[in-house]
Amino acid sequence: MSEQRGKYLDELKEWLIRLERSIEADKILLHQDSFDLCDKTNSLAVQVTRTTSANKIRDTLKSFIGTHDRKYKRLVFIYPRLTLGKIRANFDKDIKGYNFDPNRDRLCLGSVLEKAQNMRIEEQERLLDLVRSELKPIGQALQMGVDQTVEILITVIEYMSKNAPLDAVDLNETRPDQQQKLERLREHARYLLDQYRINQPLHAPMDKAREAIGYDTVRAAKIQAWLKSHSLEMLDTHTNDAKMAFKAMVDDLLQRAHSRGTDAEETAVRFLLADEFTRCNVFPNPVVN
Repeated sequence: MSEQRGKYLDELKEWLIRLERSIEADKILLHQDSFDLCDKTNSLAVQVTRTTSANKIRDTLKSFIGTHDRKYKRLVFIYPRLTLGKIRANFDKDIKGYNFDPNRDRLCLGSVLEKAQNMRIEEQERLLDLVRSELKPIGQALQMGVDQTVEILITVIEYMSKNAPLDAVDLNETRPDQQQKLERLREHARYLLDQYRINQPLHAPMDKAREAIGYDTVRAAKIQAWLKSHSLEMLDTHTNDAKMAFKAMVDDLLQRAHSRGTDAEETAVRFLLADEFTRCNVFPNPVVN
């Protein structure tokens, strides 16, 4: 399994765990709305339910057969939980010849994770983007009494400093082989500085995160090395498009922090990155009018 595929699966697992917990909490709070879905293109009807009993299946089949079975070739039960036990009940009398298989047509959140393991990496990426978008409201921290923005920034700072390329911590950017790279970064100075300027209100949580983690010269040097390595890598990947390269770095760090919850968290990481670029002088700081 490639490193990227592993990262995608880990994040998908985190989202599904949070979804299961959120639904379970709603159940305790008596928010028990159940809803049906349908896919007319694929002639598929879906029953979403927390109830896993055979009686629930029989009741649904009773109301479905004779009313919707001609319109939909498949009826699928979706259970918003990670695991689903075997069912031994026989439904032959209930389906009346309809194409229903309780082993095939009963799915849970774990089924999504299982399916994702065998997807191509491009398919995994599309699935994860969909999950991030749809489940964004539950991506916020589950714990109470903490400033989540500060917590995310602490996680990101720790990750960058712990994953710096050790042979690059003391890079001497005056070496001839670095000059071309410096020129590339200089070209994107305006974009990086704009990211810094528009997010100034996030100074306070960023300072709290640095204070909490112990931001010293050693950690700053490690982050500088990480930024140099990854910014150049992302510029290569995105054909020198500074906006796309910067976004890719933000997305990667949010993924490392297992966070896709709020716009505030993404904005905070954008500001942290822009600030680190200027503090570490990863690119020569030109005068930008």
